[in-house]
Amino acid sequence: MADTSFSKKLVEDIGGWIKVYDDGTVERSPPPPEARQLATTIAPYDVPRNGVTVHDIRASPPLRLYLPAAAPLAGRRLPVLLHFHAGVFCLTDPTWSLYHCFYARLAASIPIAGIVSITLPLAPEHPLPAAIAAGFAAIDWLKSLAQPGLLAEPVPEPTSDPVGKLRAVADLSRVFLIGDSNGANLVHHVAAGFNSAEPGYRGPVRLAGAVLLNPGFSRSTPSRSESADVQLDPYVDYKLADRLLALALPKGATRDHPYIWPVRDDAAAAMLAVPPLLVSVATLDTMRDRQVEYCNMMRRAGKDVEVALSPGVGHMFYLNQGAPEPADEEAAVRIDELIEAIGGFVGRRHGCVARM
Repeated sequence: MADTSFSKKLVEDIGGWIKVYDDGTVERSPPPPEARQLATTIAPYDVPRNGVTVHDIRASPPLRLYLPAAAPLAGRRLPVLLHFHAGVFCLTDPTWSLYHCFYARLAASIPIAGIVSITLPLAPEHPLPAAIAAGFAAIDWLKSLAQPGLLAEPVPEPTSDPVGKLRAVADLSRVFLIGDSNGANLVHHVAAGFNSAEPGYRGPVRLAGAVLLNPGFSRSTPSRSESADVQLDPYVDYKLADRLLALALPKGATRDHPYIWPVRDDAAAAMLAVPPLLVSVATLDTMRDRQVEYCNMMRRAGKDVEVALSPGVGHMFYLNQGAPEPADEEAAVRIDELIEAIGGFVGRRHGCVARM
């Protein structure tokens, strides 16, 4: 008879994505069939495609860099976008086609030096606040761009020097944070934490703005748009999200935790030091009520808040353009409008014009 005293038992299987065993080990399976096209890994490339090159940077955390092929005006430095991906703090990777289709296009369309996308540490192996810490580590990497030669490393031919190209045109005093869904939650926390830090810590980096795309704000008591009888968005699975949040949040925490609902009340909002905000709200997003509540609360606290409203589309609609069924005509128009809104927000805070 086989000795089973050391066999581990499966205690959690979340949608086929993550398996957790009683000894604490975690297995990650390939994405389920319905998600595989969006989860296709896009390899980096240094020959421009549609006006952009894509590079993977060996850093801690690892970074994916989108560089516009168009040269800026002579002597003109441009802002940098620092990107936080979605995935309820547990899933996805910035190399997936889910993100590539939108962020490669965004990098080619608006006036920036590049987009730096963070490979976030995922729960349950790395529960929150690990992803927030990764955001600060990525800002430290940006700060080091101001020190010529520090990041230099041998680069095999024919690959160019993407870090050197970014360093040559980046305006580190105009960094914008941008995030999708729960990645937008991270943007809020990193922006508030960075702006509250001692000036000596910030070094050459200044935050010119934060872009929160369909932020994953929620509370334990469902809003009207989150309620079971008014399910507007077929792409949000609350039961799956709750199971993932249980892996990412501190034990026993609910959706009222600041990681999910970041502003307790008007007094707390008034205490925050945040850069100007652009919040993208889709009218069919089940979390739209909390997003609007957040914007109203921040405005009452005197914060600079712009809203990019996208009628007739749902949560993270702009990332579904790489799906098996391409975005319909209305969604395509809304994606164009969102890119224009982001470009305008960045341009107004940097005095440059969009490439569109």
